[in-house]
Amino acid sequence: MAGVSGIDEDLIEAILPEAVAWSTAHGLNMVAAESDKRFIHAPMGLLPSHYPKESFRSGVALSQAYNKLVDKIARNEDWLFQTLDQVSKGDDFTNRLVELCKEVKERGVSQPWYLGIHRSDYMLDDLGDDKFALLQVELNTIASSFGCLSARVAKMHKFLLSRFAQDLPSLRQRYGLSAESETAASQLSSSLPENEADKKIPEALAKAVTCWLKTSSSNTVAVLFVVQEGERNSFDQRWLEYELFETHGIVTLRRTLAQVAETAVNKDDNTLCIDGHDIAVVYFRAGYTPDDYPSEIQWKGRKTLEFSSAIKCPSISYHLVGTKKVQQKLAQSGELENFIDDPVIASEMKKTFAGLWSLQFNEQLPDEKKAQAEAMENPSRFVMKPQREGGGNNIYGDDIATALKSMSDKERAAFILMQRIFPRQMDTVLVRECTASQGKGINELGIYSTYLGNGIEEEVNEYAGYLLRTKMEGVDEGGVATGYSCLNSVFLS
Repeated sequence: MAGVSGIDEDLIEAILPEAVAWSTAHGLNMVAAESDKRFIHAPMGLLPSHYPKESFRSGVALSQAYNKLVDKIARNEDWLFQTLDQVSKGDDFTNRLVELCKEVKERGVSQPWYLGIHRSDYMLDDLGDDKFALLQVELNTIASSFGCLSARVAKMHKFLLSRFAQDLPSLRQRYGLSAESETAASQLSSSLPENEADKKIPEALAKAVTCWLKTSSSNTVAVLFVVQEGERNSFDQRWLEYELFETHGIVTLRRTLAQVAETAVNKDDNTLCIDGHDIAVVYFRAGYTPDDYPSEIQWKGRKTLEFSSAIKCPSISYHLVGTKKVQQKLAQSGELENFIDDPVIASEMKKTFAGLWSLQFNEQLPDEKKAQAEAMENPSRFVMKPQREGGGNNIYGDDIATALKSMSDKERAAFILMQRIFPRQMDTVLVRECTASQGKGINELGIYSTYLGNGIEEEVNEYAGYLLRTKMEGVDEGGVATGYSCLNSVFLS
């Protein structure tokens, strides 16, 4: 019998314990919210979600272009500072980051190699008649998380379909699989893309270490993971650490920004040293939210890292490229072409741009004024976004009209206005703490990519796996760690 999600309840009952067992046995886990001494499986989709093959391939195909775009903007600090000028006046956190970037520039670049582990997030806008537009939600340039756990979700779903499709006719029917095992295996191979984020991300970190060693004779090299206190998503990070050591022989250290401030020193040649280790690469999994800087101690730690010769992932300029204001600025006529020479590639990238408008008083062009008036009249068609990462920061619905009316010019300048994307809803089953919830859900696709370059040479520029997050209808935000959505994988159709 079909449940409220349209998925057979007997199928859910049969698959649920297998999914929970697989995830627990294979480290698809998070730290429990109520205790750092208890672990639970990560929030996850019970079964993979149908996703248009061409849309998925389009996202993958653009990954290298977005890598190049980030690097070119990051090396054009004047454009970056000008773009963020008004935002900085209304947003203290962004202002601190911009001022730090200026200080790094004034001191002279001690490390020309930049490492990017990016994730471009997309949603499919439902155009009707079975047509979709792949639109970019945001481009993450710092702490692009869940690569390792996403790879495990994809492996889990492949196991579940491979193992149980022959035993469960309703499972075969849902995915159009043949009852003949060899044919079914071939169908799964073409419909379940490999997700190697758990390999590609540490591989890029390892290559950055190799680049750093070209100008150093250190034999006590390590990669520093900058982490948050009370991190619940530590398993996702630990799998990166284990792969770095087991496959590449590279040691990692985990430190908060406060611990960096207390123990890290920069030698005369700007080599960053922590507890007897020379740090070749600094990998930020923290530092993207004001909550990570409760005092000046944390800013001291961030400065120590930025002034060092370690390769930063991301550099402070890469970090700033990920702001919503930069995303909005690139959507203005002629701006993208400042950085992307190939008109064909620029055109393909523009197809993924949602409607984006400035809220700065000095950028109120006719389109901006029209969009702001429409947002006051029909706020459900828009989203107001601040310069923040991590989920839970956007303004939706009637709150948009209230904010636009009440904010000063300076306060509004810290936000952008974005077209709200309306994806098609689909039947889904999401699993949290061993309990399945059925209903209508929507998907957000994240495409990981890695980039390593020095402004002249490109050592790495490649697609590095994907993330699919599914949330129930009516949920605005999309973070997994913040409890809004679940990890999932794609079944291409």
